[in-house]
Amino acid sequence: MSSEGTEPGPGSGPGPGPEPGPLCPDHGQALSWFCGSERRPVCAACTGLGGRCRGHRIRRAEERAEELRNKIVDQCERLQLQSAGISKYMADVLPGKNQRAVSMASAARELVIQRLSLVRSLCESEEQRLLEQVHGEEERAHQSILTQRVHWAEALQKLDTIRTSLVGMLTHLDDLQLIKEQEIFERETGLESSSPF
Repeated sequence: MSSEGTEPGPGSGPGPGPEPGPLCPDHGQALSWFCGSERRPVCAACTGLGGRCRGHRIRRAEERAEELRNKIVDQCERLQLQSAGISKYMADVLPGKNQRAVSMASAARELVIQRLSLVRSLCESEEQRLLEQVHGEEERAHQSILTQRVHWAEALQKLDTIRTSLVGMLTHLDDLQLIKEQEIFERETGLESSSPF
């Protein structure tokens, strides 16, 4: 299997690594190389003949570290750009949205007030109309009652007069006079003495 970077030759070390540093637990040498297959730092002996990483993708540890540093820098730059975008959004867009929300709420509030005012005005007009209608009905009822009172008072007066006349006839007339007077009385009174009940 091919290797990345320069693969150390059998029995020879790849050169001095950074000192001091962690040592290989198997060989006691500096971990100056990086095995891409096992994704871990290894020593020169691990990459050499008989080493567990022989034939793996091997590169110098400092190259791998530099690659990681570059990735971290790129990530930091992306994060910084995202932060800048968020800050710009918060500074430029959110205030506008907030102002629009305030304006929309104010317009909606005014609309509600106008509609309620219209409804209130209509209700007041309808209330006044209904009150006037009720008052008119009450006046008509009172007038009707007064008219009926006058009518029935007159009827009572007339009935009382008729009754008085009848009692007089019974008291003061003999048989022939009673018959004569009764016929005259019935012709004159007709149905006037009829009761409404």
